[in-house]
Amino acid sequence: MEGQIKRIIPSGEFVTFIIQVKDVQSCSRTFTGQKYRNFAYWRDLKVGDWIAGLRWLDETKGIIDADSPVYLLQDTLF
Repeated sequence: MEGQIKRIIPSGEFVTFIIQVKDVQSCSRTFTGQKYRNFAYWRDLKVGDWIAGLRWLDETKGIIDADSPVYLLQDTLF
């Protein structure tokens, strides 16, 4: 899946990423933190970045798997 990062919320040891997934009406989210190995996928991303490689952890709750192998897309694709 693809989407755009709308908000990044650091709180304590966790970081929440709010993502507008392409073709999904409501925003989705994922959680990571510096202590987790998946943080390497997310640490350099910024608000406004378009990303791909997203997978659902729980689609009904709008939670994206933080272990998704996310990568940055070029802005010119959209």
